[in-house]
Formats: sequence, C-alpha cells, structure tokens
Amino acid sequence: MIKAIFFDIDGTLRDFTEKGIRPGTYKAIDLARNSGIRCFIATGRHLLEIQEENLLDKLAFDGYVLLNGSLCLDSRHLVLYENPIPVSQIQSMLDLERKLGFALIFMEKDAMYTSRITPQLEKIQAQIGTAVPPVEPHMERGLTRPVYQMIPYTEGLSHDFLADCLPLCDITLWHDGGAYDITPKGGSKQLGIEKVMQHYGFSRDEIAAIGDGFNDIPMIRYAGVGIAMGNGNDKVKEAADFVTDSIDQDGLLHAVEYLSAYNLQSE
Repeated sequence: MIKAIFFDIDGTLRDFTEKGIRPGTYKAIDLARNSGIRCFIATGRHLLEIQEENLLDKLAFDGYVLLNGSLCLDSRHLVLYENPIPVSQIQSMLDLERKLGFALIFMEKDAMYTSRITPQLEKIQAQIGTAVPPVEPHMERGLTRPVYQMIPYTEGLSHDFLADCLPLCDITLWHDGGAYDITPKGGSKQLGIEKVMQHYGFSRDEIAAIGDGFNDIPMIRYAGVGIAMGNGNDKVKEAADFVTDSIDQDGLLHAVEYLSAYNLQSE
C-alpha cells in the first residue's frame, strides 16, 4: 500500500519553462490526497527558487527533500535533516572558480548566490525558468556557513575532472549539460527520502517516487514503486517500475491514477 509519493518538480510537476501549473497536476495531487496518500517534494531546487518563482503555485506538500537530498524540511519548513558539503571541498571549488572564471552558485539554507554572471549562467537559468541569483563578492562566506549544494555553470569541466578535484562530493550532470549539481558524497534524493521516511514512519514499500532526470534515478530505484515521466531520459525509464506519459499528456495524473489502482489491488 502506497502511503506517500515523492515528486520531482521540473519535468514532473511542471514544465521547465512553462509558467503556472497544468490543470492535470492539480487533479493528480487532489487524487493522491483523496486516496489518503501524503505528498512530498524531492528536488534539486532551493526553497527560495520555489517560493520566489512561485514554481508550485498554490500546491501544498507535507515536506520537502531539497538540494538533491542535502536539506530536508517539514511542511512548516523546519529542518528534518541536513548534510552540508565539507569545507575542504568548498575551498577546492573556490580555487577552480578563480582559476577558470566560470559562474558558481552556492546554496545555503536561507540563501543562494553566484560568484559572477556569465552568458552560460543566464542561458541555463532562462531554460529552467529561474531568475539569476544575486552576485556575492565574498564567496568565502561559504567556508564559514553550511553550503548544501554547489553548481558550476560551464561546459569546460568534465565529470571525471570534477570528481578528481572533489573526492568528497557527488557530481550530477544536468539534463542538457552545461551545469552540474555538486552535493556531499553519498547524498542523494534517495538518502533525503530515507530521512523523511524515518521521521514519518513510512517503510520503503509504502512510498512511490516520480521523476524524469538523472538525479531522480536513485529515488526511482529505491522506492516501492518508481515511476518515470514519459519525457524523461531513457536511463530514467530503465530504472522505473512504470513509465507514464509525458508531462504535456497529463503523465503525472496518469501516474497517480496508476498508484491509486495499485493501492486498490493491494487491499
């Protein structure tokens, strides 16, 4: 019996660039709640992005797995779990940024900021429908405050090069390239979900996860029922128990309908 669903945001609850939430998404969340299923967010996004860009409109959730599992909050935005990046890795990234001159974003609990504004940063932020964060002239603040995620905006750094420079971090390439999510080693949406499950008393078999991106693969594989959006990458689909339709074909609603039917069969 599925008691909780963890939803990715971009490409799942909403289109990357489309403003507002589709009617089918509201129907999906209503169906889940009316079926007695609790709803959670699992995203690489920062809470500030969600709030300031109004990414979720009037949708309400029972908790948030943010920054690819590095920071988890309850419905009142109180911390359930946190896993900051080691200071040594912050310093290594600062050294790379100064040497190579790419834009770098640091994400703290209540702040996100960039080292500089570049065409690459502006292009990618526009692609995901998010404003460029403020420039921070003193990025060294990241050495004295917890940073939960770093994002270098560059096509000039390979995954293997970053992995060698940052051995205590995990590096995840974005959908279309040009930027990486960098989080603490061993951290993931899956780990964040595990911490939320422990808090609310869910077992692995009682959760479902729905997503479309590379960073969704661990949670999709881990969940009792893992669902890939039809617009997702092929590797995401291979990891899933069920592949729904794409977001522009009400794939999310069909996914929740699938879970509702799954629960009826489990009774």
